[in-house]
Amino acid sequence: MSLKNYISKVLFNKNMSGNLKTFLAFIVNSKRYSSKFKKSSLDFSNNEIFAYNFKNGNKRFDTYLRTFKGDIDIFYEIFWKETYKEHLQFLVNDPKIIVDLGAHIGMTSMYLSLKYPNSKIYSVEASQENFEILKTNTKSFTNIVCLNAAAHFEDGTLKFGGDELSYNQKVSEQGILTKALSMGSIMKSYDIEKIDLLKIDIEGAEIELLGKNNSWLQKVENIVIEIHPPYDAKSLNNDIEPYNFSIKNQRKDVLFVNKSLS
Repeated sequence: MSLKNYISKVLFNKNMSGNLKTFLAFIVNSKRYSSKFKKSSLDFSNNEIFAYNFKNGNKRFDTYLRTFKGDIDIFYEIFWKETYKEHLQFLVNDPKIIVDLGAHIGMTSMYLSLKYPNSKIYSVEASQENFEILKTNTKSFTNIVCLNAAAHFEDGTLKFGGDELSYNQKVSEQGILTKALSMGSIMKSYDIEKIDLLKIDIEGAEIELLGKNNSWLQKVENIVIEIHPPYDAKSLNNDIEPYNFSIKNQRKDVLFVNKSLS
C-alpha cells in the first residue's frame, strides 16, 4: 500500500470511529486480517468477532465484524473506497424503495440508509450466518427490513454456501439447503409496487435471476450490479434491454443501469 493510501485509510478510520477503543481495535484487527490474508494463512475456523462503534455525521451505530472471514474487507470497500458512490451519482432522484440483494452483513444497506435516510430498504441475504449479523448490524437503522432468503428466478429451495470467505457465499452443491424466493414473491410480501434502486451482488446467481422469469424488471427503475463470469456486460444488456434499460456506467465489474428516457 502506498503512503498516500495508508494515510487516507488511517484518517478514514479516525473519522469513522466513535471512540478511541474502536479506532485502535479496528486498526489492529485490520492489520491482523490483512497480514494473514496476504500469506494465505487465514484460519477460517476462527470465528472471532468484534463490536465496533462507528459514526457518520450525527449517526452512531455498532457494527459487528468477523476478523478473519473477510468482513473487514467489505467494510473498507463500501465505506472507504465507496464502491457505489460513482454509480449513485446517475440517480435522478433520491430512491424511496431500495432492495439490496446479497446484503451480506449489512454494509451496503447501512451505507444507503445513511445516504438516503428517507428511503425504505429491504435487505435480502441467503446465508444464515451472515443474516444473523445483518440483523444485529442494522438494528439501529429503522428504515432497513431484513429477509433471510436467496433471490432466485423461482420460489423453492437451493443449496447455498461453499466458500469460507463470508462474502463469497454462493449457490453450491456443497451448500446448506436455503429458501429461495423470486423477485415477484419478495415484492408481493412487502407490497412493493416499484423499486427505485435495486442493488445486486449475488455471486453469479444473476445469470438466472435476470435471464429467467424476469418480467418483474418492468417495476424497477435503477440497478447497480456486480457481475461475475461468465456473465458479462453483454449478457446483462441482452437481459435488460427488452425492459428499456441501458448501461449508463461501468467500473470494473460493477455497473449502473437505468430506464432510458422516452
